Amino acid sequence: MLRVLMSRIAGLFTSGRADHEFDEEIEAHLAMLTEDNVRRGMTPEEARTAARRHFGGVTQVKEEQRERRGLAWIEVLAADVRYALRTMRKNPGFTAVVVVTLALGIGVNTMLFTAYNAVALKPLPVANPREVVRVGRGFEHPMMGDIRYAFSYPEYLYCREHNTVFSSLVATSWPLRVLADDSGKMYGHVVSHDYFAGLGVAAQIGRTFEPADRAAIVISYLFWQRRFERDPQVLGRVLHLNGAAVTIIGVAPEKFGGAALLDRIPDFWAPIAMQAQLVPGHDWLNEPGDPHLQLLGRLKAASTLDGAQAQVSVLVRQFAGTFTEKEKTVSIALEPAVLLGGTDDIRFKAVVAGLMMTVGLVLLVACVNLANMLLARGAARQREMGIRLALGAGRRRVIRQLLTESVLLSMAGGVAAVVFSAWSSRLLWVAVRNLMNGPFAEAAGAVLPIDLSPDIRVLAYALGLAMVTGIVFGLSPALRSTRPDLVRSLQEEGSLGTGWTQSRFRRFLIAAQVGASMLLLITAGLLLRGLARSQSADTGFETRSVYMLLADFGPDRPKAMAAQRRLAERLKTLPEVQGVAMGGFPLMGTWTPPIVTDRASGRTLASRATETYLDVLGIPVLHGRNFSRQEVTNGAPAAVVSESAARRFWPGQDPVGRRFQLDMDFRGTMAQFETIGIAKDVRFANLTRIDPAHVYLTPTAAEFEGMLVRIQGDPKRALPAIRSTVDAVDRNLLPGLSLQSLEAGPMAVHKFSARMYATFAMILALLALGLAGVGIYGVMSYLVSQRIREIGIRMALGAGAGGVLRDVVIEGLRPVFVGTALGIAAAAGMSALLHATLVFPGSTDLLYGVAFYDPVTFIGLACFLTAIAAIASAVPARRALRVDPMVALRYE
Repeated sequence: MLRVLMSRIAGLFTSGRADHEFDEEIEAHLAMLTEDNVRRGMTPEEARTAARRHFGGVTQVKEEQRERRGLAWIEVLAADVRYALRTMRKNPGFTAVVVVTLALGIGVNTMLFTAYNAVALKPLPVANPREVVRVGRGFEHPMMGDIRYAFSYPEYLYCREHNTVFSSLVATSWPLRVLADDSGKMYGHVVSHDYFAGLGVAAQIGRTFEPADRAAIVISYLFWQRRFERDPQVLGRVLHLNGAAVTIIGVAPEKFGGAALLDRIPDFWAPIAMQAQLVPGHDWLNEPGDPHLQLLGRLKAASTLDGAQAQVSVLVRQFAGTFTEKEKTVSIALEPAVLLGGTDDIRFKAVVAGLMMTVGLVLLVACVNLANMLLARGAARQREMGIRLALGAGRRRVIRQLLTESVLLSMAGGVAAVVFSAWSSRLLWVAVRNLMNGPFAEAAGAVLPIDLSPDIRVLAYALGLAMVTGIVFGLSPALRSTRPDLVRSLQEEGSLGTGWTQSRFRRFLIAAQVGASMLLLITAGLLLRGLARSQSADTGFETRSVYMLLADFGPDRPKAMAAQRRLAERLKTLPEVQGVAMGGFPLMGTWTPPIVTDRASGRTLASRATETYLDVLGIPVLHGRNFSRQEVTNGAPAAVVSESAARRFWPGQDPVGRRFQLDMDFRGTMAQFETIGIAKDVRFANLTRIDPAHVYLTPTAAEFEGMLVRIQGDPKRALPAIRSTVDAVDRNLLPGLSLQSLEAGPMAVHKFSARMYATFAMILALLALGLAGVGIYGVMSYLVSQRIREIGIRMALGAGAGGVLRDVVIEGLRPVFVGTALGIAAAAGMSALLHATLVFPGSTDLLYGVAFYDPVTFIGLACFLTAIAAIASAVPARRALRVDPMVALRYE
């Protein structure tokens, strides 16, 4: 069997020579039969005829021999491909329209998959990346985010020394901000000494760390390019970081941006032995309960993922027995080492699935266009198909030929989509960086380590999607083009599109196309309405002159709180400072504990506040009173509630003086509080909506709160004065010091998110609208062309041009009305679903209060889409009306 298979494969490449040799063999055999017949007394002509009759069909014998020596299905496929390519070359306009349509539809989907691949699938640029895993943990009290990947240095050492499943286990910190005497602030990571060696990353120039290195750094390629203009003499240069002299010993490769979770590319990497100099006031090396490091391990060849995970779980539990954990670890997970953590989380997968379904609507519109165009072409080739079937071609054979053509068209669209997605992904990334401002400006300057170049997964996704598209949406036209009604097919040219069944199918396709476009249009319209509101949304408190003061006050909580109080007292003495307060940062996350009152229960937003907090933010107390200094100092169980909370939990009553309970840790541990005042409603948790309920509580001794500073006068004078005061109180606070206004910080984040949502939806909606308009125009052009004779007869019998035009347009708009109704219903359902999530007080209102039944958006966009469809229907109809009735009567 193997010899036969190899012989058949070889026959594919020697068919020409084999055909020639077999032809000579047949001619020799016929010559011998002819000679034998001549010897029997036949004339030469009779002898040749008798020889051929005795031999049988020469062509059939050649075909049978050709099938035996090769692989028939490959040869047939090659013939189908050649024929399909000739067909595409003969119809360049049709081919170009199909390829461009599919390139847009598949390209948008591929662009989103490219982004997903870059952050969640593409491995880190290290040696043998499939061997590298990231270590994560699960806590007894479910906590998400980067905290799941945080380990202490002693914990890292214990796991590194006692494991038998990793060939190397390395550690890296999150980005650290340090002061550099020659370039302002720099960002870097402290890493274990075997960080580069364990990941298999060699230096671009110079070397990486050795165990003896104590005051050395490796700089990133981007920093080398930006700061030193790629000077090869940079090795040995001395920088001062937080006052400590360090020597540059190497430059990292250009493609290596670090192995930490998705963040900016650092300026440098330093050995963890320098932690005390780079993070003053902390002692990571000797604090088992101070997790600041991410761990990555390289599995040994003989290790399995499950076995390694089990061993690391045991080691972490053993180490936990040596100290008191703040939060108990209950599980360990080894995840692929990609830029983004938590890719296995069901919520992350749900978001990705939702986005893919959304962009899939654009592909649906493009595929409907493909199906309509293939139907139209099938109608034009109806006579050809009938002749082929009448001459003996099997229906399966013809269907396979038509499917080959549709798949080739879709594959060409897939190739174009890869090019389109690669170009548009980079363009979109540039646009995102240009949109960034305020809190993103600095991050935009240091490009995130995201590689958007297409790889084998992106190529396979695009071409696989193209192949499925070609088969699924090319099958129905192929089946309809090869129906067994041969008499009608031979008698009529282009009859496929005139039957009721075909017309109904086309109307169904147009309705689906319009419905998907309507859904995207309304969604984009609602988000744009929300975007307009977001730019003028009033938080209800001061944002421009209130600054968040962030600094590293040290790991010791009591000492940190004492240092914070000393700094606050010094800042209050500055003439440039109007007020200082401690409490939660507005627009920076939510805390929604369960609340129980004597009248109602549910969830409420909550935050901590000192006695000056509401005054610094400019939130007035409308009824009752604010906190006193003594209540804040003693952590009294007093509370100020918002107007909405008062209406919701004490309807028709005065809540001042009434008590309520909060589940502070979400474990059923209820704490009792007394209401002392009612504050004005504000947009504290989300810029998208007014807090449905908010409770302000006094700080506790166990929790460290943020610091808010309200300045007066020119910020250019106030901010340097604040930095000087921080320097005077504790110089170690300067490296991690950050001063950012609420307007340029969290408020800008919320507005940026609204712009991104609206821009993304608008791009999809415009693509869908353009494809739908082209599709409706194409279908109507074809249907009108089929009715030219009917139009000519009606015009010859005296019908008015206006009446004929109206009839044609109305007939074309019927499926549009159906699709519009379906799209409106789907959009209303989606909008209602978004509004249903607002029951939870911490949820974001993406529409910024726009009603889900917003008539301006729904009715306006429905009329707009209908107008586009009417124009697409009217243009070919008007062109048909200009045809001379006598010419129309002779049509076909």
